[in-house]
Amino acid sequence: MRYRPLLAILLALCLSVFAVPAKAAKAPLTYDQIRNTGKAAICPSVSDNARGRIEVPRGGSLKLTDVCFQPVQIEVEEEKRNGEKEFIKAKNIMISAATLGPIKAEVTPKDGALELKVVDGITFQPTTGQMPRRELVPFLFSVKDLVATAQGSAIDPSTDFEGEFLVPGYHSSTFLDPRGRGSNTGYDTAVGLQAAKDDFATNRKVDEVSQGKMSLRIARVDASTGEMAGSFVSIQPSSTEQGAMEPHTVRVQGLFYARLAQES
Repeated sequence: MRYRPLLAILLALCLSVFAVPAKAAKAPLTYDQIRNTGKAAICPSVSDNARGRIEVPRGGSLKLTDVCFQPVQIEVEEEKRNGEKEFIKAKNIMISAATLGPIKAEVTPKDGALELKVVDGITFQPTTGQMPRRELVPFLFSVKDLVATAQGSAIDPSTDFEGEFLVPGYHSSTFLDPRGRGSNTGYDTAVGLQAAKDDFATNRKVDEVSQGKMSLRIARVDASTGEMAGSFVSIQPSSTEQGAMEPHTVRVQGLFYARLAQES
C-alpha cells in the first residue's frame, strides 16, 4: 500500500509524456517556427493509403483551395554535338521560393470529361536553374490560367489532367535594362547610329508572353477530408530577356496538392 502514491506519480508522468507530443502535433506551426526553415516551400501531403474517390456534381463544380505546386527537379533542353536534343538536370538555386500557392481552382464536368481551371492565387514565381557548367537559366515558373482536362466523372487515383497555361514575361513591361531600354517605357533603342538600328535585333525590347504545357497526375485522394495529391510535369520556355536571347525549353517536375473548399 505504501507504493501506491509512487505508482500514481509514475503513471501521471507517463501520461503527460505521451499527451504533450500529441497535442503539439495538432497545433499549427507559428511564423517563427517556419521562418528560414524552408517549410513554407513544401506542399502538404496525403497518406499513401488514401485511395478514395470524389464525385464531380453534374451541372456543378468542385471548388479547390490551397492548391500547391512544388518543383522538385528542373531540366533544361540542350542540343548535343550530333544535333540531338536532351534534357540536362539543372540545380534550382531558388528552391525555397519557387513553390506556387496558395491557389484556387475549379473542376467542372465538360463534354463527358473533367476540366480543371486555375482561377486565382500565386500562379507564377521567378526561378533560376543552374546548369552543370554554371550557366544560369532564368525562367518564370508558371501555372497562370491553367486549363486542363481529364477523362471520367470523378477525381480518383487514376485521374490524369493535361492542358496548357500562360507564361508571362520574366520582366514586367515597365522593366528597364541598365541602358534605359524597355518595352513600354524608356528608350526604344540605345545605339548611336539610328539608321543601323535594324541590324541590332536585341536592341529593341519586346514583351515576353508564351505558353506552356502541363501533365497533372492524381495519385492519392482522401474523400473524408477532401484532400488530393499527386505529381506534375510541365514544359515551358525560359526567359528571353525581352528578346535579347533565344529561350531554352525547361521541364519542371514536382508535387501537387489541393483540397476541397469548405462551403460557407
